[in-house]
Amino acid sequence: MRTPLSTQRRRTVRLVAAGFLAATLAVPIAKAQAPDAIQVRFDAAPGPYLVGQGIELRVALVARDKRPTLELPTLADARIWAVDASFKPISAGSVGRTIMSENMFLTRLRLVARSAGTLDVPPVVVRLGGREGRSKPLRLRIENPPIAGRTADFLGGVGAFSVEAEADARRVRVGQEFLYRIRITGPAAWGTSTRPELDRLRALPIGARVVSLADETVDEPPQRAFVYRIRPSQPGEVVLPPVSIASFDPGIQRYVTRATSGVPLQVVAAPTFDASKLEYRPAEASEVGKAVAVACGLAVLAAGAAVVAVLGRRVWRVWFEAARTGPGAARRFARTAATELEARAEDSPVETARRANDALVEYARLSVGRPPGALTPDEARAAIARASGSEGLGRNAARLAARCDRILFAEGAGEASGEKGETASLSRDARDLFQALGRSGGWRRSLARSTLSGPRDATTGSRPC
Repeated sequence: MRTPLSTQRRRTVRLVAAGFLAATLAVPIAKAQAPDAIQVRFDAAPGPYLVGQGIELRVALVARDKRPTLELPTLADARIWAVDASFKPISAGSVGRTIMSENMFLTRLRLVARSAGTLDVPPVVVRLGGREGRSKPLRLRIENPPIAGRTADFLGGVGAFSVEAEADARRVRVGQEFLYRIRITGPAAWGTSTRPELDRLRALPIGARVVSLADETVDEPPQRAFVYRIRPSQPGEVVLPPVSIASFDPGIQRYVTRATSGVPLQVVAAPTFDASKLEYRPAEASEVGKAVAVACGLAVLAAGAAVVAVLGRRVWRVWFEAARTGPGAARRFARTAATELEARAEDSPVETARRANDALVEYARLSVGRPPGALTPDEARAAIARASGSEGLGRNAARLAARCDRILFAEGAGEASGEKGETASLSRDARDLFQALGRSGGWRRSLARSTLSGPRDATTGSRPC
């Protein structure tokens, strides 16, 4: 029995309508601007939204096989970044042997607003080959966290978090720097931007000088570390005190405060340089040394000119290394340092003290072979007196080193020494010292003079009675 034509038409209309309705329910996205444009939906998780909170946004689009590229908008009052991406098939079909499928591509974004008010988020643009799609813009109402219950420990974070403190060294010498980190982990790290107060740390008896460095941040998973460089100027055993940080938790609608653990620290004094324990006489050859000398002599006789050439190159390297250090190099450096100090006399007291202190360290290395590192006043006196043969210059060096330490490391001393007269006095004293060291005869001639008639004072040119 044949079906009437009207019945077939009604069935066809019902099938087309059902197919259109199914496609509409499967892909609930925004209407495209052009027939071949990529359809894009852009929405946000339910509010309310707070300053410093990580707000989740979603981008959904339909495409075949390949995922289109996304161009995220640029915002002046917020940060936005991609979190992850996924997809799910929504339809499949074939034409002959060609299988075609459509996929729903999903991308999660994160947005953190910096200020309260109405935030207009521009459309997200997607591209695939020659096709393009554009979402509708978003408008979000951003509010500040509530005032009620807020404490001074609140640093702007919103959400759960944990906090810890760590130091990259537990035992340091006076003047040695180390890094101290306060690390926040969890959603509150996105909005935490204000640094915690470290007044209790600065008040410790180790005379800590604290310098803030750049934050270390990770968006996913959320983490922020406040980094400080600390330089103690006094010995002692202390505990870097706990630091409290608060965040607003929107889940329980109240502020939560957590504190780090204390970090133990031991600061030890630098060893004192004792010049009296140095031996200037050449050491006697040991039995092993004598045997090595005999073996070397036999090797020279056996190998002939080739071994002589090798030894000659070694002697040249030793001579060249000696020319780079020793009294001559020390005197040349002292004259150069005096010229630089005179040319930079208008610098700040901190810069002048740092330059003079570095010059003392380098002169001690070149003249007496002291390893690089901070000089205490006693070490400066002993090294300069030994190098120049003058106790007077040694005492001048000790006073200069003490003045530099007060300016560089004492709390507030750099500001207190900022008068022009004090700066000029420090620069002049340092220049005079290095000019005298540039004229001194070096420690070898000083040792010869002390053997004959006692040491000569390089500041007066006279010998003690």
